[in-house]
Amino acid sequence: MKRFLVISGLILGSSLFPVGAIAATFSQIVVYGDSLSDVGKAATATGNAAPPYSPFFGNGRFSNGSIWIEYLAAKFGISANNNFAVGGATSGTANTIQPLFPVPIPGLVGIEDEVIDNPITDPDALYVVWGGANDYLGAGVIDPTITVGNLATHIQTLIGRGAKNILVPNLANLGQLPVTLGTPNAAGLDLLTQGHNAGLAASIANLSSFFPSVKLSLLDVNSLFNRVVANPSNFGFDNVTNQCITANFLCTTPQTYLFWDDIHPTTTGHQLIGDLAFETLQVPEPTTMLGSLFALGSIVTLKRKIKPSKLKDKELVKVD
Repeated sequence: MKRFLVISGLILGSSLFPVGAIAATFSQIVVYGDSLSDVGKAATATGNAAPPYSPFFGNGRFSNGSIWIEYLAAKFGISANNNFAVGGATSGTANTIQPLFPVPIPGLVGIEDEVIDNPITDPDALYVVWGGANDYLGAGVIDPTITVGNLATHIQTLIGRGAKNILVPNLANLGQLPVTLGTPNAAGLDLLTQGHNAGLAASIANLSSFFPSVKLSLLDVNSLFNRVVANPSNFGFDNVTNQCITANFLCTTPQTYLFWDDIHPTTTGHQLIGDLAFETLQVPEPTTMLGSLFALGSIVTLKRKIKPSKLKDKELVKVD
């Protein structure tokens, strides 16, 4: 009976005072990125000519509905209206869709310049920096250290403005997109992706050591992408290799497709990214003082019930 009471105390203490996770708290979400995070800037700049299939839905997104950052904002119940992401943006000054239009469309450097006269300096905001895919897919960058270095510079700029919470997604395998899958460039793009993601993780670790008061979080989109491709049905997908929409075809079940066009996820795919981002930003729930004392008291009680004479080498500890 004494043994039962001691063990029950330990179990009860842990069940009443679990160590879990709670949602972080942010005032708003501020976004710097490319088409994966664009909610209409490219469409506005090009008179709705980009994204190319926007007339089907008219929402200005490179998808068939809400994108990941909108799902994330909804989960937190906060605004993501300060979204400066624009389709085609590279990590530097270039924009891969700029040559097609007679209007200036910036890269991430230009996006920073856009708000330099009125920078957002909200330390309670969540800042997002997601870029790099266009460097490798359209701008001819073959050295990931260049792109990772650019992203690190953007992050430091935000830290200099007072950012305390920064989320940085990595890249899905660029050789496994509908536009690249099975092409001669696929293997090379996968290698670039690996180099980029490894360099980005190292860069975030280094920045975290230099700026310990800043919470830098890596969003592992690559691992999510790999899990979905390996087991599509687990995520509700029937097709993870083809695009839903082309110039001559529109699938009838976009919710079962991972890709909307030849590069970008469907809104279903975006929702998975938003869910992962929300999970990534959870913070440990501290154990209460009462819970800790209860557990500690149970351990002390257990020790007192163990008699020295009962302790023998290679025997189980017996409790009277």
